[in-house]
Amino acid sequence: MRPAFAVIALCLAPAALAAEGELSLGSGLNYSSGTYGGSSSTHILTIPLTARYESESWTFKATLPYLHISGPRAVFPGVGRVDNSNALDNLLGPSASQRDRAQNERRSVSGMGDASVSASYMLYSGAANRSGIGLTGKLKFPTGDETRGLGTGSTDAAFQIEGFQQLDRNTLFGAIGYTAFGDSPITQFQNVGNLGIGATHRTDGGDLIGIAFDARQAGSPAPAPLRELTGFWTHRIDHDWRMQAYVLRGFARGSPDWGAGVSAAYAF
Repeated sequence: MRPAFAVIALCLAPAALAAEGELSLGSGLNYSSGTYGGSSSTHILTIPLTARYESESWTFKATLPYLHISGPRAVFPGVGRVDNSNALDNLLGPSASQRDRAQNERRSVSGMGDASVSASYMLYSGAANRSGIGLTGKLKFPTGDETRGLGTGSTDAAFQIEGFQQLDRNTLFGAIGYTAFGDSPITQFQNVGNLGIGATHRTDGGDLIGIAFDARQAGSPAPAPLRELTGFWTHRIDHDWRMQAYVLRGFARGSPDWGAGVSAAYAF
């Protein structure tokens, strides 16, 4: 899963990679592995298909991921382990022993995950684009099959305010947001807040390297808490092509133990 605040760093970096009025299409390969608070690891391979359009102060983005998941049935992408899954109770019985067996039973599934769309607006931009404040709204749709563990079965809305400040070649950035979960057949998701901080550095060759820390509250009973530290590198190959690579370390039940990925986008 691609780290949210690595993407924010690219969006808000003052030496932006994309020009105004630009459409870009991209894809990549992301892999993560973690126990999510259990005793057995879940491995998730993600191939995201992305479309992005920038015009003046607006940025629009759509993502549809293809997933391959191998691990316990209680782990769901993006939310971590769900230990009281109503879907599993209905399928395999209400007794505690049946629930435990169902939730820890390993499965291997592939298919489309939950799609998402977002819109960002730059509320304020300082002199020479050295600082700025933006607002992002995001919708996630239940396009993944929740009975197979490919999605949550709910339509969720998220809102976030972001800011950055450039200091010579370095940029500091941060964000704070809130996610409102819809009704899910999996379990009851509690609305939660999230925050992130990070920094980037632009090299002599124009590459962007950075580090970001993301955190999300724990909901009761779900989602699981999230804590992730991500290092990333962005390189512009030529006028039309750019790429990004990242590595990730997780520190909470809602995060993988580690992850890595690479992506590329072509601008029209």
